[in-house]
Amino acid sequence: MRFGRGRRVFAAAIGTILVCASVLGFASPAFAHNFLVSSTPAAGQTLTTLPSRFIITTNEGLLDLSGHGAGFAFEVEDAQHHFYGDGCVAVDGPSMSIAPSMGAAGTYRVIWQIVSADGHIVSNQYSFTWAPSGSFTPAVGTASPRDCGGKSGGTAPPDPNLGSDAAKQPSANLGLVLGIGGGVVGLGIILTVVILLAGRRKKPTP
Repeated sequence: MRFGRGRRVFAAAIGTILVCASVLGFASPAFAHNFLVSSTPAAGQTLTTLPSRFIITTNEGLLDLSGHGAGFAFEVEDAQHHFYGDGCVAVDGPSMSIAPSMGAAGTYRVIWQIVSADGHIVSNQYSFTWAPSGSFTPAVGTASPRDCGGKSGGTAPPDPNLGSDAAKQPSANLGLVLGIGGGVVGLGIILTVVILLAGRRKKPTP
C-alpha cells in the first residue's frame, strides 16, 4: 500500500512539472524576436524607380508603445556617408516604412532598427544599388540622419553592433510575460512540495 501511494505521489509531482513546462514551452515561441521577412528596396537589388514607400517587413507585429515610432530607425546612406529622407518612420503592424528620397546613382546602404514584439531592439543593414532610369533630380543628403522634425541628428542612431538582436531594455510586455512564467513555475514547485509532504504523512494509529 505504501509503495502504491508513493508511486501516486511521484506521478502527481511529475505531472505538475510537465504541465508547467508545457505552459512555458507553448508561450515562449510567441515572444521570440522579430526577424526580417522582406524589404523595399531588397538587399542586393538594383532600384531604377522610386517606390511609393521604403518598407521593412518582419514576421509579426512591431511594438510601438509611443505611437510615433520612438526606438525605430530607417536610414538610407550613400557611399559618401550622406543620409537621405526626413526620418519620419511609420509603423503599421509588422512593417515600418519611410518616404523615399535618393541622391545620385550609386551604391547605398539601408540601416534599420525596430522594437520587436517582445520588447527587444533588433537592428541590421544591407546594401542596394540606385540606378535611376530617365530624368531624375537627386535629393541633397545630410551629414547625419534627420529626425522627423527635419533636424539633423535629432534621433539616436541604430545599435552600432548591427546584426545583433541583443536586448537594450525590457518592455512592460516582456516583464509581464516573465512574471507570469515565474508564477507558473513557482506554483508548480509549491504544489509538488505539498503533494510530497502529504505523501509522507503517516496514518494515525488506531
